[in-house]
Amino acid sequence: MSKAILAAMLLAVAMPACAAEPHCAQCHAKEVLGYRQSAMAHSLSQATPQPDGSFEHAFSKTRFSIRSSSSGVIQRFERGGASSEQKIAFVIGSGVHAYGYLVEVGDHLFQSPLSYYSNRHQWDVAPGYEESRSPDFSRPVTLECLLCHAGKPQPIPDTLNRYQTPAFAGESISCERCHGPGEAHEKLPRAGSIINPAKLAGAARDSICEQCHLAGEVRIPNPGKSIADFQPGQLLEDTYTIYIAAQPAGETLKVISHSEQLALSVCAQKSAGKLWCGTCHNPHEIPAQPAAYFRDRCLGCHGATLEKSHAAPGRDCVACHMPRLPARDGGHTVFTDHRITRQPRQGSANAEPPATLAAWREPEPRLRDRNFALALIAVGLQNESSREAVRGYRMLIQDEKDYSDDPAVLTSLGSVLLRAKQPAEALRRFEKVLLLRPAYAPYEVNAASALIAAGRKAESVPHLERALDLDPLLEPAVELLRGVYTDLGEGAKAAELVGRYKREMGYR
Repeated sequence: MSKAILAAMLLAVAMPACAAEPHCAQCHAKEVLGYRQSAMAHSLSQATPQPDGSFEHAFSKTRFSIRSSSSGVIQRFERGGASSEQKIAFVIGSGVHAYGYLVEVGDHLFQSPLSYYSNRHQWDVAPGYEESRSPDFSRPVTLECLLCHAGKPQPIPDTLNRYQTPAFAGESISCERCHGPGEAHEKLPRAGSIINPAKLAGAARDSICEQCHLAGEVRIPNPGKSIADFQPGQLLEDTYTIYIAAQPAGETLKVISHSEQLALSVCAQKSAGKLWCGTCHNPHEIPAQPAAYFRDRCLGCHGATLEKSHAAPGRDCVACHMPRLPARDGGHTVFTDHRITRQPRQGSANAEPPATLAAWREPEPRLRDRNFALALIAVGLQNESSREAVRGYRMLIQDEKDYSDDPAVLTSLGSVLLRAKQPAEALRRFEKVLLLRPAYAPYEVNAASALIAAGRKAESVPHLERALDLDPLLEPAVELLRGVYTDLGEGAKAAELVGRYKREMGYR
């Protein structure tokens, strides 16, 4: 079949927005047609009818219901006499394991607390909500959350979770995510005018996969950088550093840790950097018979060393050496273990605790201490580990003068000081950050939190009101200001504030 005919067929089929650029199909029709079958090409889409259902989340005693109609998909919760419902705007995921959902409130995007687990044909709470006491529709969906699920999100600058209209210039993952911008290649379509991941040096090649398949414990952007700034052909460390921690032994996995798992395999360690994701996975070719396809990949390296009986046709290498294991952070799902073990792993009831953080790859020398300290603080505060947070704080405070215009450093120092009950010192850092980035609402909340902790509640009011002028749906600001209004004897203002927020968020 000619490329022209394939291109015509491809363009005649309704495709997820931006799953493959139409101009790519003119010359690379076969690759685009193959990519269209991949999960990445269906990573995010506008809401379509979903299975109706209902269930009770036992931990929070919340009753959820889901219904589809001609007006859209409505998700609703009821708890303690209160209720809220939202219309689903976008569906996240291809459904290989599950679907997640986004709601759109004005120009804000929030995560639904629900997922449909297609592998079980069952509704349940989304990952991360299992032990929530009040699951609702208020979790902000930031740009970092979307980068691995959406092709071209369009955030409004200096906001947490506000987006332009439309929110996405392209919904699902596009060709450019792996191959980089295509303008130069369109003008001069020859080798070298666009990124071919397989032709890159190892770390740059692997960075393309790791941008979505290696979450680590935390990602720390370099000064003045956003995680969205990474482009294929670069090293991730040109933009941000990923920090990992040893995972406890056992028969479970982290969801987004494929690259980390593969690096632990003997296959990768003995390949001198030659084994990478693309050795076995071709996003332009989805195998009709996966067991046979991946068996051929394995035999490409091991065929000459295996006994004939072990390499016999019909053997399923993946089923034995890469079993599907439950995900500790993935809800009711199982994922393929990329550690490629000789024998199935045995769980350990007394697993060693994770080791301290380490960079997946180190950034340039001048950023190593900064980024590592920020990672220690972020993980320490998240895990309520004072040891890690204090270690990071001590590293940063020694050279604070070098970071006088670094919002991430000042905010981290302030956060540790606030946790350590030193609100005056925390406020000094937070006020510096506000001078550097005055239009970012969460920074106003930080300053207000320090003032409240210092017993200066009345002085926190302008900061919180300013935060809500910038972002009327910023829940932490609403909660703090409600409490301050109440404590200052302004109950009517508190009631009006909460009522306005709940109406916006669909409460009944």
